[in-house]
This record gives sequence, C-alpha cells and structure tokens, in this order.
Amino acid sequence: MSDLRDFTISELSRAYRNKDVSPVEVTRAYLDKLEPGKIYRSLSPERALNQAKEAEKRFQKGISLGPLQGVPLALKDLIDTEAEVTAAGSKVLAEKPAAKEDAPIAARLDAVGAVFLGKTTMTELAFSGLGLNPHFGTPGNALDETLIPGGSSSGSGVAVASHLACAALGSDTGGSVRIPSSFNGIVGLKTSNGSIPKDGTTPLSTTLDTLGPMTRSVEDAWLLWRAMAAKSVKPFEVELAKKLRLLVPENIILDRADEEVKTAFHRALEFYEGLGHDVIHKSLPELSEIPALYNQYGSFASHESLALYEDMLESRGDDIDPRVAKRILEFRGRPSTDYLRLSFAQQAMSRSFWEAYRSFDAVLAPTVAILPRKIRDLEQNDQLYFETNGLVLRNTMLFNFLAGPATSVPCGTTATGLSVGLMVATAPHTEAHSLAIASLVENKL
Repeated sequence: MSDLRDFTISELSRAYRNKDVSPVEVTRAYLDKLEPGKIYRSLSPERALNQAKEAEKRFQKGISLGPLQGVPLALKDLIDTEAEVTAAGSKVLAEKPAAKEDAPIAARLDAVGAVFLGKTTMTELAFSGLGLNPHFGTPGNALDETLIPGGSSSGSGVAVASHLACAALGSDTGGSVRIPSSFNGIVGLKTSNGSIPKDGTTPLSTTLDTLGPMTRSVEDAWLLWRAMAAKSVKPFEVELAKKLRLLVPENIILDRADEEVKTAFHRALEFYEGLGHDVIHKSLPELSEIPALYNQYGSFASHESLALYEDMLESRGDDIDPRVAKRILEFRGRPSTDYLRLSFAQQAMSRSFWEAYRSFDAVLAPTVAILPRKIRDLEQNDQLYFETNGLVLRNTMLFNFLAGPATSVPCGTTATGLSVGLMVATAPHTEAHSLAIASLVENKL
C-alpha cells in the first residue's frame, strides 16, 4: 500500500510476516501524522517506538505473539498506562499523578506485542453519547468535521476512521463504543458485561461499564476482542446456521428516527432476507420497560458516578463540564432502595429477556436513530444538547442494560456521505456470534 496507515490489523499482520514492512516503519508513519489535540489528548512516542522495536526483534527471530504484534493502537484516555496520566476527559483528573502500572487490559495488549500510540480524547468521565469536551476540545467527525463524532469514545472513533490509529480501545456504558463507530463509519463491539477486566480504568458506572474494540473491519474487531479477552489466537471464520432467525423490535428503536437511517436499516433487513434468513418483526415490551425503569429509579450511571465523584463536584465544580455535572446530579437525593431495586430489575431482566427470545439468533436495530448533528448547534443550546444526547443513546443503552454483546457495523451511506450503523445484539458471552452475523452485511450495502 502507498500509505502504511491504510493497513488493517489483519493486513498488517500478514505484511509483517511476509517482511513487506516493519513495525518501526509503520509506527513512525503513524507518529509523523499525530500531535496532541482534539483527537489525541496525549501521545507516547517513546513507548510506541520501544514496543515497535521489540516487535521487530521478535519477527526477526521468527517469534510471533499473535496478530497484534507490532500493530499501532490508540487507547481511550480512561485506561491507565504506566508513567502516564489518565485524565478521562477531565481537567481535574488531568492533575493527578501518573499511573504506576498498566491497567490489566493494557498489560494484556502489551504482552501480545501491540504498540501504544497515545490516549484519545473523550467526553468528560465518559458521560455523554455526543463526544463534546470543553476542556480538551471536540474532534470533528471523520466524515464531516463540522459534525459531532459521537461519544464518549470520540477520539478513538475519529482516530480509527481517519487512519490515525490502526485500531483503538473504547469503553461502552450506554453506547460509547458503538455510537462513535456508527457515526464515523467503522466497526465497534460492545462486549458482554463483566467479560473484560476494568481494573485500572476510570469508572462511570461500575455496573454497566465495558471495554471494547473499535476497528476498520469485523475481522479486526474479532482479533482485537480475542486479545482483550485473553483468548487464544484463532482466525475469524463465519460459522452460522444456514437459516438465521433475526428479531427486529417493532417498538422504540425507530421512534423519531431520521429517514435516511430508516432507509439504510430496512435495506439491511432486506439483504439478510435475500440471503435466505428469517427476519421477524415483533414488539418487545421489555425494551420499553428499560427507560421506564430509569425514569422510576434513576440510572446506574447517575447513581454510581455520584458516589464516585460527588466530592470532586463539591470541591472543583467550576472545573467540570456543567452538562456532565448535571447528569451526575440528576438523581441526587434518591433513596438507596431505588438503586437496589434498579439493580434487582436489571439482573432479572437480563436473564429473562434472553431466555424469552432464545429461539432467535440476534436482535437487529439501527445503532443510532439519527445522523450526527452540528457541533456548533449543540455547543450553543443546552436543551438541544440533552434532547439529542437522549436520542443518540436510546437504542444502544437498551443492550447495556441487557448485558450481552452488540456489534455496530456500517450498513449504509447517506447522500451526503455519512454512515449509518446496524447494531447486532446477542445473548451474553456470544461475541463471536454477534460479529459473525454483522460480517454478513459488511461492505455489501
């Protein structure tokens, strides 16, 4: 390839094995294009080059630690890396000491030879689906820089889509991997709740936080996910039943959706049907119950972030994004019984939902019901900000509550060149199934 940054993970891995390119050469190609700013809050060129040199030495000795060896990655700025500050999009947290060691997820990737380019910008404390950050700047959407990138893994999404990282890590509490993936035209995987260690990461919701890959292909998401989950190296193979049963909710997912999103979504459904799979439309009352539970008891993110950051809000409130502060304080004063009842309801529903619909292979929905809006409009209008944020998060947050994996894969392009994402949600701990079903429409629409 003319530009070394055009390689996907799988392509780069093959090129390394064939000795067509070297890890140091590729890493330098990335670093030459990077600077701290709206996409990367900080860079780690010294560590990146050291990791690349180690990978190169291993290849020269015929040693392979797997497909991520020598692959340049971006890490969302809520993941600890040794000797670097983890800011989590926060001006206050940026003042704390550097981390003493890698978070387990970073250590796992370092152990398989990955290269860490730096830490990507994000919504403060990961508490928004839009991607705006008044402290470090908002990266423009990779497809139109005047539009929001999606959040909270904004920098990660833009970095991957703009070829400023081969792939990236994000976190997903209510959609923060899938939303920027959908908006920037890449693949994102929300992993099963509790399946990837979160130690050494800055929390938002201890109940719903997950970590996941953001990549340029479904195969790359598979490769990065397996390394994140400390699973053995295994090539991506689509092993599915000849006829899938795919469930499409008739309620909630298309409410107030943009017409171009509806059109792309229906084309994706028709494509699956054209492959011979059954697409069943059915009202799923449980999906409507989830926002009702949040209205009744408060949200996990608000309850848990208040417990985590109330002291910081009281002592440094003027240094915190007021929109993030408002969401943290939204359910302040609620009794502890509300939080416990919400927890009981979530545990019960995440079990009963997948049991009730076990005859289906996946639930399909648009990742986001609307297209990305103008950054400037949302910066200037609080009411529009909160209305848009709720609509952007609505579809994705349903499946955080239901605890299973969900893949966002591009399924259409609008007349103005924006991307529409298809979400493929499956039962807990069936990431391979979600990715395989998503791969059927990849680059087909």
